[in-house]
Amino acid sequence: MNTIIPISDLRRKFGEIEALLPYVENFTITKKGRPFATLTATDDIKKSIIKKYAGAFKNTDLDSDSIWGEVLKKKSRKKQIKI
Repeated sequence: MNTIIPISDLRRKFGEIEALLPYVENFTITKKGRPFATLTATDDIKKSIIKKYAGAFKNTDLDSDSIWGEVLKKKSRKKQIKI
């Protein structure tokens, strides 16, 4: 998700935007209606969010190797992605 925000909103709502940052691809910041800068979370922050939710499906219906094997297999690939 790529989100466009004016620089004035960034100043006023920095806490809200900072909290959303790991969950979006990036924020494009505009100044006077034109793109000015791009704001994105570091890879380490994004990885820590992913690790936080790892195992969330444990002991549920979605805890099945066959389901995830199909999910991780791309149509153009013959082998699964190794995690």
